[in-house]
Amino acid sequence: MGYEMHLIKSPHRMESRKLGLALLVGFCIGVVTSFISITLSTAEQQFSLADGARANPSPEINLHPHISGEKERLQGRSATGVIRMKQTSSSTNYSAHSTGQTKDGAVELASGKETEEANHGEHADERVQHTTQKQEAIESKPPGIADRFNEHIGFERGEATKAACDLSNPRTDVCELHGDVRIHGKSSSVVLVSADRQPRNPERRQSWQIKPYARKFDKAAMAHIQQVSVRSSNGLGDDVPRCTTNHSVPAVVFAIGGYSGNYYHDFTDVLVPLFITSRRFDGEVQLVIGTTKLWWISKYEPILRKLSRYDIVYSGSDDRVHCYPHAIIGLHSHKAMSIDPARAPNGYSMVDFTRFMRSTYSLGRDSPIRLGDDGGRKPRLLLIPRKGTRRFTNFQEIVGVVEESGFEVVVAEAKMGSKVAEVARVVNSCDVMMGVHGAGLTNFVFLPTGAVIIQVVPFGNLENISRSCFGYSSEDAKLHYLEYSIREEESSLIEQYPRDHPVFKDPKSIHRKGWNKMGEVYLDKQNVKLDVNRFRPLLLKARQLLHP
Repeated sequence: MGYEMHLIKSPHRMESRKLGLALLVGFCIGVVTSFISITLSTAEQQFSLADGARANPSPEINLHPHISGEKERLQGRSATGVIRMKQTSSSTNYSAHSTGQTKDGAVELASGKETEEANHGEHADERVQHTTQKQEAIESKPPGIADRFNEHIGFERGEATKAACDLSNPRTDVCELHGDVRIHGKSSSVVLVSADRQPRNPERRQSWQIKPYARKFDKAAMAHIQQVSVRSSNGLGDDVPRCTTNHSVPAVVFAIGGYSGNYYHDFTDVLVPLFITSRRFDGEVQLVIGTTKLWWISKYEPILRKLSRYDIVYSGSDDRVHCYPHAIIGLHSHKAMSIDPARAPNGYSMVDFTRFMRSTYSLGRDSPIRLGDDGGRKPRLLLIPRKGTRRFTNFQEIVGVVEESGFEVVVAEAKMGSKVAEVARVVNSCDVMMGVHGAGLTNFVFLPTGAVIIQVVPFGNLENISRSCFGYSSEDAKLHYLEYSIREEESSLIEQYPRDHPVFKDPKSIHRKGWNKMGEVYLDKQNVKLDVNRFRPLLLKARQLLHP
């Protein structure tokens, strides 16, 4: 009994002690819980305010000097101008959001389809299906960088890494890279190294294969053009070459191949596209050229030196790694032997190109003679005789009718080894240039603005080809373009084929056999006996165009 009573009394004393301890612990827990609740409430308010600031940026914030005052564009109306800030535990990350389709940071920019006039076979080959391709862009930006894309000058940005490759143009493929660009000429490789040096999704490390010659639609011309490998890298692995030569100016990478050596193709495939691509840098650019044709470089050296103040880098044999802040791989090209000002940097046009050519070769005449204000001088007409195919068989008769029409005749044709400067001076001294369709008419680029060009079109439904080569382009250069299409009776083909042959009755059937067959018949085997009486009115019209 005493033992049982002891056991009953002992638990009562233990309950009192535990109750006091429990009350003390409960009070402490309540205090801690209240403190945590207050802290969490304050944090939520701060994050709410931060989200509100991101959704409604302050108008005083200027992320980039080029977009000051463009608040609407920064709020989502531009594909590249929206900057969103994401908080992490240790850093602040910036990412550009596009109104277009995105996938793992890769941005696709749609580009339009371009049409092209027939030009030495271009009308057939250019119809390949390039219209489904799109301009691709990748980006990597360090904190605090905003940028925007300008189709005329590429990307306007600060210390950002940016690549844009346009594969949609049927004439050419071009990649424009900004940032840490490394070029190893001997291996024909170009690497754009990311500025942030952060591991990224492998899908963002993209690559392109570019043949930097502006005649993409022509398989024969492109067959021997060295392909350039262009890729992006985060720079963390051992796949990035180390710089051995650093440059502070941009680079333009292109090839001299294809039909280079043909005077017309030298201009339409290389020199005009090179002007479009590099002239905006006003000489502060380096040319990286893939070629073994050093004679070509020598021939056009004055033009190349006018476009760049720096030594040429010959990529095929150069084992150095050249590093640039900006590089363009490939040459922009708009149409045959011409420029579209709406698509060219700074609105450049063929008038600017011909003015550039006159400046390069120090040509003195910017405008032709103006009859009535000339003191009785005759206008000078340059007659291109052609020594090979498509030559005039009654040349002296033509000279006579030209002189009778009131012109001073100048006879000249560039020969193998002729210096461009010498030809340019002769052409620039004339007011009218006349010749059968052929590369010699390329010299219209040296004529004074407002001069006249007369193209004699051989028989065989060649009007579209002839106009696409020299008609539209000379008009773009603000020259007066006149065209004379010969008849069957004026063609030497009447001595080779019966008059009921498809060559005369159905020229289109000859065209359908392909460029080689068409060229063999109408370009390689045809000479011209001009009907001077039928041609005379065109000479009179040329004179009229020289009146003020």
